[in-house]
Amino acid sequence: MMNTMAKSKVVHAESFFESYMELKRELEKSATRFQRAMGISVDQYAILHHILENPGKLTSATVADSRGISRAAVSRGISQLIRRGYVLQSYQSSDRRVRPLSLTASGEALEMACHDLLVKSAKVMSHAELASGGSQLTVSELTQMLAVATAKATSETPEA
Repeated sequence: MMNTMAKSKVVHAESFFESYMELKRELEKSATRFQRAMGISVDQYAILHHILENPGKLTSATVADSRGISRAAVSRGISQLIRRGYVLQSYQSSDRRVRPLSLTASGEALEMACHDLLVKSAKVMSHAELASGGSQLTVSELTQMLAVATAKATSETPEA
C-alpha cells in the first residue's frame, strides 16, 4: 500500500531570506541575459508565447489576466512588440474596442528562437551538479512553497 502522507519540507527561518535573495538575484541575472540575447524581455516573450498559442483570440486584457502581468505592463509590452513588427492588432467590425492579437511571421520566428533558448537553458540546468547531491528543493517545489507563503501573508491582516 502506498504511503499517502505528503512529504513535508522544513524551511529554516535563518536561511530563508538569504536563499530568497540569492534566488531573486539569479532570476534577475537570467532575465537580463535573456533580454540581451533575444532583444525582448521575459514578459514580452510571455506575451508572444500566449498569442502564438491563441492567435486572433486574445486581447491585451485577456493576456494580462491569464499571465498574471499588470494590464499596464501588457499594454506597454504589446505596443513595443507592435512597433517592432512582431504583433498585429486587428479590429472587429462589430466592436472597435475589441482588438484581437496575432503574431507576424517575424514574431513567430522570434517566439521560436526564444523557445529554443529556453529549451537549451533547461538542458544545461538539468546537468547542474548540486552540492547536496540532489536533496535540494526543485524549482517547482520552491515556487509552490513561496506561493503558499505569499497567499497566507496576503490573506492575513496586520495587527493594530
